[in-house]
Amino acid sequence: MLVDSGPTCNVINKETWGVLKKKKFKCKSFKSNKKLYSYGSEELLNTAGEFEAELCYKDRQCAARFVVVEEKARPILSRQTSELLAILKIEINSVSEENLLKEFDGIFVGVGKLRDFQAKLHVDESVQPIAQKLRLSPFGLREKIEQKLEELVSHDIIEPVEGPTPWVSPVVIVPKPSGDIRLCVDMRRANQAIVRERHPIPTVDDVMYQLNGSTVFRKLDLRWGFHQIE
Repeated sequence: MLVDSGPTCNVINKETWGVLKKKKFKCKSFKSNKKLYSYGSEELLNTAGEFEAELCYKDRQCAARFVVVEEKARPILSRQTSELLAILKIEINSVSEENLLKEFDGIFVGVGKLRDFQAKLHVDESVQPIAQKLRLSPFGLREKIEQKLEELVSHDIIEPVEGPTPWVSPVVIVPKPSGDIRLCVDMRRANQAIVRERHPIPTVDDVMYQLNGSTVFRKLDLRWGFHQIE
């Protein structure tokens, strides 16, 4: 069998399944309603059924369920079953988040700002400015909205507009599970005046090629990330 950490189930082809039946191995058979796709394909594999059997490898044993497919393919052992049989071992050496917060406490205070860079928006001057009407907010959220506006002003993220302005976009309030709110702005009409830049988005294959041979991985979550670019 091919040991693979990707598949979520064990797969065996019908031809191999027929050989096993001739050898009269013990198993329990079931009908299958699973929908399986091979990697990178949008076409369903034809499933003939499922069976459950006892597997053994060296001194380890476990019960595992297999999906039988009509197509000719090499039998695949999933990550879960491979780990139960101690054939595959995946470990992640992570750094304690609590220790990082203590060691670099100054980094996690306030709101960051991207240095020596200012975003450039390409505006189509031929688009007529639109001043949209204010969307009334629920009375129960108005105090939180005022507090959030003051907080954004104090962090130099937004600034009040003095006098008339040709563009007005309505605020949209998004409640958070913590009870706090997120101030969003409906920029759909204003975005009609933005000349979009085109950037090629890498495919999954591109990313996997770039990660080939990598051994250290990290995940970064920027606090108020969109507010850190001027």
